Amino acid sequence: MLHGRERECGILARLLDGARDRRSGVLVVRGEAGIGKSSLLGFAAERAAGLRVLRGGGVESESELPYAAAHQLLRPVADRLAAIPAGQAAALRGAFGLGEPVEGDRFLVSIAVLSLLSEVAEEGPLLCLVDDAQWLDGASAGALAFVARRLEAEGIVLLFAVRDEEPGPPHRAVRDEEPGASRHLAGLPELRLRGLEPEAARALLAERTAVALAPEVAGTLVASTAGNPLALLELPGSLSAEQLAGLRPLPERLPVGEVVEQVFLDRVRRLTAPAQTLLLVAAAEESGDVGLVLRAARTLEVPPEVLDEAETAGLVRVEGGVMSFRHPLVRSAVYRGATFLRRSAVERALAAALPDEDADRRAWHLAAAATAPDEAAAAELERSAERATRRGGHAAAASALHRAAALTPTAGSRARLLTLAAEAGWLAGQPDRARAVVDEAAGLAADPLLRARGEHVRGAIEGLCGRPDTAYAMLVAASEPVAALHPGQAARMLTEAGRLAWTVADLPKLAEADRRLASLPRGEGAVTDGTRLVGGLAALLEGDAARANPSLREGSEPAQDQADPLSLGMAAAAAMFAGVDATALDLFTRAAVRARAAGAVSVLPLMLAPFAALQMWTGRFAAARATATEGLRLSLDTGQENTAAHHRAVLAWIAAAQGRAAECRTEAGAALAHAIGQRLGPPASIAAWALALLDLGEGRKAEAFDRLSAMADAGPGEGHPAVKIFAAADLVEAAVRTDRPDRAMAALDLLRGWAGPSRAPWAHALVARCRALVEGADAPELAEARFTEALSLHATAGRPFDTARTALLFGEALRRRRRRAEARRHLRAAGETFQRLNAAPWAESARVELQATGETARKRDPSTIADLTPQELQIARLVAEGGTNREIAAHLFLSPRTVDYHLHKVFVKVGISSRAELVRLSVEDPGRLGGGR
Repeated sequence: MLHGRERECGILARLLDGARDRRSGVLVVRGEAGIGKSSLLGFAAERAAGLRVLRGGGVESESELPYAAAHQLLRPVADRLAAIPAGQAAALRGAFGLGEPVEGDRFLVSIAVLSLLSEVAEEGPLLCLVDDAQWLDGASAGALAFVARRLEAEGIVLLFAVRDEEPGPPHRAVRDEEPGASRHLAGLPELRLRGLEPEAARALLAERTAVALAPEVAGTLVASTAGNPLALLELPGSLSAEQLAGLRPLPERLPVGEVVEQVFLDRVRRLTAPAQTLLLVAAAEESGDVGLVLRAARTLEVPPEVLDEAETAGLVRVEGGVMSFRHPLVRSAVYRGATFLRRSAVERALAAALPDEDADRRAWHLAAAATAPDEAAAAELERSAERATRRGGHAAAASALHRAAALTPTAGSRARLLTLAAEAGWLAGQPDRARAVVDEAAGLAADPLLRARGEHVRGAIEGLCGRPDTAYAMLVAASEPVAALHPGQAARMLTEAGRLAWTVADLPKLAEADRRLASLPRGEGAVTDGTRLVGGLAALLEGDAARANPSLREGSEPAQDQADPLSLGMAAAAAMFAGVDATALDLFTRAAVRARAAGAVSVLPLMLAPFAALQMWTGRFAAARATATEGLRLSLDTGQENTAAHHRAVLAWIAAAQGRAAECRTEAGAALAHAIGQRLGPPASIAAWALALLDLGEGRKAEAFDRLSAMADAGPGEGHPAVKIFAAADLVEAAVRTDRPDRAMAALDLLRGWAGPSRAPWAHALVARCRALVEGADAPELAEARFTEALSLHATAGRPFDTARTALLFGEALRRRRRRAEARRHLRAAGETFQRLNAAPWAESARVELQATGETARKRDPSTIADLTPQELQIARLVAEGGTNREIAAHLFLSPRTVDYHLHKVFVKVGISSRAELVRLSVEDPGRLGGGR
């Protein structure tokens, strides 16, 4: 047990015990330099009996090399790559430089890391130790954090040690600052280390100090170091024997931190000049390759024999051909203590000593050695960026390109490299960094296409992370100079601008984007498809449904056989707004399947948001909740706050329909707070509708009317015309119940105007239901005919929630006319559907109405799946469709063991014992598992 760390050691011991019981755990150990983080990781390794231990860590010089740390951690188990899905294995081999790079989403590698660790853990529990995580390269940090958030039942413990603050200037003479491990690891369980308590600190001093300390000296050291273990052990070495014994006074100031580093530097400076140079070479390289260090030192006329001197001084050790420093502060002390010219000479020597297969390291050493613009070094860095991009290391590519730009003498070349760096930074999920680099490039770029590409990055960032109306202005303005020269680039920007204008419901802007797209030279697919989509949206926003529906239907056709998930997602959205549910669901499903197959996790949240909304509106509540829950998690993982608001709004609507009032208010409140601030019309409208639906279901008709009226009257940014159309039937019902015939008729006219040219039977069914409500008071026989018409149309529409609500309203109307036998038939059907959908408030209304007719409603089926979590529901549905645990794991970015863990919980909750029973349950009643398209 470590002195003074009983509580911390207990936490680690419990994690290890959990792994032995197949429970995974994650912990980030944080603290200042020397506080004992590495010692705790060592404790875990010593207590890991029965667990396989993998070790890795961040190395400052490798923080620009994508997946360097992940490769170090996983190298011992690389022979198991053949056991994971082929696409993932190929991506991981490419990322590690063991095979050809695989083009695709950077998250595919993250999924592969999860699959590989899970596969290894099938043989027994696993402990992964990641030290010095503050220096993890961005790609490794992102991949390991992705894995950490998905571990559940594999028997894997993942421990990170992270220094609170990086020690002064970075290792490189010039190096881009990029988000470190803290951003990636944020939100994971943490253990923060403080200094040792005085008693423990004194015990450590007594155990590890060669000479007896005077009590007052020990007290001074404990107080001066604030219990920092490294400082406690190192500072006595800087004092004389008389001072330690209390015979001579101590220096007035014994600080920690920088002075501990200074203690190490003093020891270095006691060595001969050649030994100091050798240590500087090792500090600059940091890979620990003794052969490389000695080759580079030889070019600086340093004989290899001086390595003995450095080892004897206790500053470095060599094991198995790997040189390591006694502590990271030794390395930083050596490097920071050298002059710039000495560092530059060492960097050049290392570049010359590296073989061709280490071209990325060589490029960075050349860059660090540069004292002036250097085109050769810039070219090496650009090639390094290209290799990083092919491996999915966009953060590393951004760093290399940014540094290459600084080494390039001409403004035009700098602008090109900075623009490429901005694009790479955006793909890496670093919007702030990408914005800053675009600003740098803007003042240098003379080429209009280059400027347009930079503004496209700026607009994309603003659209996803900021205000869509601002992003629109950026994209339209930047598209104009390139419209004639590069119509494809202009079309992409204008299509994006059109979608943003649709998001904020700004008809003039949408019409402007439509006109600009129509004026571009024809012949490029992007131009044609963009024109169809934007033109259809403009017509819909204009209220011209007759023109909108054909354009949107046409916009859904060209992408049907395309492999690009985004194209399929756009086509699906077009079909959804055209009212063609079956086509939209099919296209969204294909888009999601292809995105998952490609590991395109950054694309998934964008398409899952409208997909979840459509599943919700078509009565697939269980599937919609699972989709939106997954989409929200992925949105937060990838920093897509605007998309997260959309998923929260969908979750609020489903919670309202199913009577989970607290959840509805929480999710709707969060969605509205973000959506209104950013002028995001769809999520704002859906969230407001959710709160109104909750009121309507719980019998608060006046409150529901007020909310729906406010939503219908909301301007751009606070509401959205498409959602207002979809919610119009609820406004009609609330207006009729509160005796507001004028508002009821206005809402009916809005719905009728959109449904008129639509081929969607559900839209015409809602029109018939609303006409029945509006006409019911004065013409009950006519209202009965309208209800009958509505139910006939609903029968082919595939929207069970809407169907059940129409049946409930019809049953209520018949009961009030004392036609109880006929009312029972409709109320019974409505109640059964509501129960199947777990729509509790509506099921209760149907039960009360049925009781009023003299019949007692049947009890709910005890084998309900209402208690399944969204993830359990997803797994149950995929099992029912025939998926194996391994296939489901790849589909949901989980491990097979976690799938099995959740499947067991499904069996217990539903009251079954086999996959076959789950399949039979799905076949007998597909809606219960949210199945069907």
